[in-house]
Amino acid sequence: MFFRIIKLSKSKLIQNIASLGIVQIVNYIFPLITIPYISRIIGPEGYGIINYATAFIAYFTLLVSYGFDLTATRKIAKINPDNKIDINRIVSEVFFSRVILFLLSTILFIVTFLFSKPLNSDPFVAIILFIGCLGTVISPQYLYQGFQDLIIFAKINFFKGLLNAILIFLLIKKTSDYIILPIISSSFLIGINLFLFLYALKKYKIKLIVINLKEILRIIYSERIIFFSTVVISLYTTTNVVVLGFFVLKEEVGYYTTSQNFLNIIISILAMPLSTALFPYISKSFASSKEEGIKTVQRIIPLVFYITLFASFCLLFLAPHLIDIIYGSKFYNSIITLKIISFLPFVICLSNIFGIQLMLNMGLDKLFLLLTTIASLLGILLNIYMSITFGYIGTAWNCLIVESFVTFLMYIALRNKGINVFVLENFRLKYIYNMFINLKK
Repeated sequence: MFFRIIKLSKSKLIQNIASLGIVQIVNYIFPLITIPYISRIIGPEGYGIINYATAFIAYFTLLVSYGFDLTATRKIAKINPDNKIDINRIVSEVFFSRVILFLLSTILFIVTFLFSKPLNSDPFVAIILFIGCLGTVISPQYLYQGFQDLIIFAKINFFKGLLNAILIFLLIKKTSDYIILPIISSSFLIGINLFLFLYALKKYKIKLIVINLKEILRIIYSERIIFFSTVVISLYTTTNVVVLGFFVLKEEVGYYTTSQNFLNIIISILAMPLSTALFPYISKSFASSKEEGIKTVQRIIPLVFYITLFASFCLLFLAPHLIDIIYGSKFYNSIITLKIISFLPFVICLSNIFGIQLMLNMGLDKLFLLLTTIASLLGILLNIYMSITFGYIGTAWNCLIVESFVTFLMYIALRNKGINVFVLENFRLKYIYNMFINLKK
C-alpha cells in the first residue's frame, strides 16, 4: 500500500525519498521488536562481541566497495539511459574491480585475523561477517541510485527486514546463539544483493563485458581520491569501536555500541534516504551548471536542517525511555552515551550536504579528502586518549567532537570558495512548504 501511494507522486525525487524513508522506518520497526528479545538473551557482552567484529569487518567492506556507490552513481546519473555501451562498461568496471578488491581483502583479512587478539577471540563471528563482503561485490546500489529508480530497491529491503525478524525469533533461544546473528546478516547481504544485481541486469538490459587487469588497476587508481575519503571518514567513525575494544571490556563496548545503534536508526531513517535520493538529483543539477547545482542545495538544505534538528532533540529527551524499553536494565549505562551523541543526526546530515552533495558534485574531491583526513587524524589521537581516560563515555564525546569539527571545516571551506549554503530567506516555513509543493510537480 505504501508503494502505491508513493507512485502517485509525479516527482521521481519525492518518490525516491518517500519510498526509502518509509521502508527505513518500517525496517527499523522490526529491530525495535527483536532488540528487546535479543538483548535480554545475549546481554551486553554478546552485543559487544558482535558489534566489535562488525566494526572491524567494515574496513574490508569499505575496500571492496571502494566508493563506487558515489563515483559510479555520478557517472550513470550524467549519461543518457539509452546509452547501453557506456552503461555496460561502467557496470562491468565496477563488478570486476570489486572482484579484485575482494581477493585483496581476503589476503588482508587472513593476516589481520592471525595477529589481532580482539578479532580472533571469536573466530566464527569474524569469518562469517567477512564472507558477507561478497554481497558488496555484487551490490547494484549505484545503478538504482544513478537511474533514480529506488522503489524496487526499497521493496526488497522491506522483505529482508521482515524475514530477518522472523528468523531471529525462531533461531535465537539462549546466550550462545549470538553466533546466529552474523549468519543471518551475511546470508541476507549476499542473497538480497545477488537478486537485485540479476534483476538490474535484466531490467536495464545490461551485459557484462570482460575488463582486463591493466584496465581494472587504472580504474582503481583513478577512483582513489573518493576511496581514501571514505576510508578517512571511517577512521573517525567506525574506528571508535575498534580502538575502544583494545582498552575496555566487551561489556563496555556493548554499552557504547547500543547507543550508536540508536544513532544509526535515526540516520538510516533520515540521512540515508535523503543522501541516496538527493545525490543523483543534485548531480543532474550540477550537470546543467554549477550555479543551478548550488541553488538546488540552497533550496533543499532548510528542509534537511529542520527535520534532523527535531529528530536530534527527540533522541536527547527520549534517551532514558528508549534504552529502558528496548534494551532493558542491563543496558542502563548506555543512556548517558546516547544523550551525548543525540545531536549527531543533525551534524552528520549537514556534513553530508557540505561534503557529499556539494564538494563531490563540484569536483572538489581532493579538498574533501584533505578535510576528512585532518578530522581522522584528530579523531584517532583524541579517541585513544578519551578511551583510556574516560572509557566508553569518552568515545561518545570524541565522536560528537570530531563530527562537529569536520562539518565546521567543510562549511568554512565552502565559504572560502564563495559558496553560501545557508540563505536565511529559504528557512522560512512558508518557503519550505512552497519548495516541497514544487518538488511534487
